[in-house]
Amino acid sequence: MGKLRMWWQGAMTIAACLLAAVPAAAQAPRPEQRVALLIGNSAYPEAPLRNPVNDVRAMAQALRDLGFTVMLYENATKRTMETAIVEFGQRLADGGVGAFYYAGHGLQVRGHNYLVPVDAQIESEAQTRIVTVDVELLLEQMAEAKNRVNMVILDACRNNPFERRMRGASRGLAAVDAARGTLVAYATAPGSVAADGNGKNGLYTEELLQALRVPGLKVEEVFKRVRVNVTRRSNGAQTPWESSSLTGDLVVNEQAGGKAPPAAVAAPPAATDREALFWSSVKDGSDPAGFEAYLKQYPDGTFASLARQRLASASQQTRALSPTRFDGVWNVTVQCPAHEGASGYTLRFPAQVKDAVLAGQFGTPGQPSSLTLSGKIEPDGNASIDARGMSGDPRYTSNQMNKGSAYAYRADVRFDGSRGTGTRTETRPCTLTFVK
Repeated sequence: MGKLRMWWQGAMTIAACLLAAVPAAAQAPRPEQRVALLIGNSAYPEAPLRNPVNDVRAMAQALRDLGFTVMLYENATKRTMETAIVEFGQRLADGGVGAFYYAGHGLQVRGHNYLVPVDAQIESEAQTRIVTVDVELLLEQMAEAKNRVNMVILDACRNNPFERRMRGASRGLAAVDAARGTLVAYATAPGSVAADGNGKNGLYTEELLQALRVPGLKVEEVFKRVRVNVTRRSNGAQTPWESSSLTGDLVVNEQAGGKAPPAAVAAPPAATDREALFWSSVKDGSDPAGFEAYLKQYPDGTFASLARQRLASASQQTRALSPTRFDGVWNVTVQCPAHEGASGYTLRFPAQVKDAVLAGQFGTPGQPSSLTLSGKIEPDGNASIDARGMSGDPRYTSNQMNKGSAYAYRADVRFDGSRGTGTRTETRPCTLTFVK
């Protein structure tokens, strides 16, 4: 019995050594990581949407079933979206497959695409770059990560509810060139719009969910199937579009039948590296100095491109609100038409604006046929101008005033760029024109 026990122990020891000696390559390969960031925005105060939250929840479940670790955000603010995108990029740096899906309002301004957070208040084109999320931020994060395959899915081609407020806005989204290893998919062709949909999910996302359930399809085949079915169901009114620079193959649904093991991992707290904290401290400001400081410290940083855009916009706004932007010499024309028996007349003379204070003089102060203008131009270009003078020939004055009689009135003037126009606010309908 003792010899048998010793033989058994020796055999087990040898077996353990042999197992330990098996090379790593002979062991089961580690699955490639799959990470997805999904954002669905429906609760817009001004133009709410029906389907994005439903769409993003359905997509989250579908991607979990396909082995993706899902970061899911619903009705996200600008800060939440930007922080999530930065963290997403950091996770992709570990390699593997990345997928970004967005459903909600999106718009293009002068060839750039912007995703609209639920807290965005857009009153003008200039504000767009400040209160929305530039798609370039996402693409930069993916390019920086250098992982194997990336998918960007933008179901954001709905009608732009802010279009009437922006001169440079266009329909739908603009086409972008996909970076190497990336496929960018749109719910409809660039420059076109897609309906939000009447069912639980939008038409595009509904067909995408169906295609993802088909096992064995490569990623290009998935989106081709979606394009064909959406075009057919919409009678040609909506044709999805993709831009691809993929260099590797990806079979999205690798299961011959059934689901991949779920990777239901909740999105952890946002990363707080120094650069992200620096950017968070300046990104919502209007002072160009903040963006200049960021670019000085991080000239090639994650947000460098966005910082340069906002610096240009902030600098433009600063110049636009400068109290000295109207300083200089202006040519003034005062036109008073015939009125209540008085003949019409026109006066032309120069005015000087210094530190936003206007001073103009026609004739000699205190003498007949003289007029003095004075007033302050506000940063927004509005001004209330005081006009005081001495009457000349009675034929040109209301009520046949005697020559040398004092008179006064006020004029509301609006300055914009190198021109200003205004009207006399009482008694006689005179027009004042200022040209710089």
